[in-house]
Amino acid sequence: MAATDLLKYLLIPLRSAALVLILSFSLLLALAASGGLLGLPLALLILSWFFKYGFALADATADGVKEPPVLSMDMLNPANESRPLGLLLVVALFYGFSVLLEPALGREVTAVIRAVGLLSIPAVIMTQAASGFLQSLNPLTLLQIVLRVPGSYALILAVLAGAWWLATMLVTWLPEVELPFSLEIPMPEIVRVMILMYAWLASFAMIGGVLYERRLELGFEPAHSPEREAAKAEREQQRELDQLIDRIFAEWRGGAYGNAWRTIEAHFNSSARPSAELMALFQRASQWPDGRLAHRLAQELIPHLLVARRTGDALNIVRAQLRSDASFRPLESEHTIKLIELARDAGDRSTARTLLVGFDERYADDMARRIAGQQARQLER
Repeated sequence: MAATDLLKYLLIPLRSAALVLILSFSLLLALAASGGLLGLPLALLILSWFFKYGFALADATADGVKEPPVLSMDMLNPANESRPLGLLLVVALFYGFSVLLEPALGREVTAVIRAVGLLSIPAVIMTQAASGFLQSLNPLTLLQIVLRVPGSYALILAVLAGAWWLATMLVTWLPEVELPFSLEIPMPEIVRVMILMYAWLASFAMIGGVLYERRLELGFEPAHSPEREAAKAEREQQRELDQLIDRIFAEWRGGAYGNAWRTIEAHFNSSARPSAELMALFQRASQWPDGRLAHRLAQELIPHLLVARRTGDALNIVRAQLRSDASFRPLESEHTIKLIELARDAGDRSTARTLLVGFDERYADDMARRIAGQQARQLER
């Protein structure tokens, strides 16, 4: 996946739920700012909800969900989401550590270290979303993330930098516009807050998108993914096959051989992958003391294997059936001839000769008989 494929995640914060949140929260922050100290509790509450929503958005996109979540009561619960506080704690610890290093390393080196820490914030968020708070304190874990998805990581940083630049420019370019209600915050500042909120949510959406799209490289297992769906479908198919085998075995053991075979035919006529299920059923039936069902299933399976060019598997099945019953033959003459040729080319002249025994009596096709006669003469040389 190209890093530019992540650009589709930039559209997620512009969809209904997230867009309404950006517009309403930016206006509420403007209202809080106009209230001075009295508006401080409202501002802190709005920012708390906003950062919690950012992590909820990252979780949703990391799980393969393409629609932004709706702000819920669970997100508003201060005790329900601690990752924003954890992110703030990581930043505070890093900054405090850099302050302690400044006397020994100098201001320039410390500035470089702080810049590296600032650039690592998306990796910290990604680690908290994927593995938890403690892992986000491990510099090696953060470095591994950056090295595994360098292009995608650079794109996230570019989105943040571009949005900050755009927000700053708009404050300069936009004219002063009076809002329909009285606020002390000018319109350009409100627009700037909206853009920064969008950039923050877009970054979280992209962080979740990186976790989902690059899940194999990052070792992340989302709640919904093609791999999980395939595994679920595989388990369901295996369960259905087990039930089918139990039913067939019960009918076969009771002597209802015709019913057992009709059950098999009815299932495979409606199966989406008859070859794979036929192989699985053959392998199970091969373990039964009565080899007749395995014998019949092998006759049905061989054409599927030859069409799929799994000639080695087809030849191995024929050899195994001949060891248990020397009279075993494929149903069609053309398949028998093909297997004779395969055995001959593989140097297994014994299997080729065995398949030729009784060919004329078993198959009525004159052309096949002539070809079989030619094969028999070649094997006599």
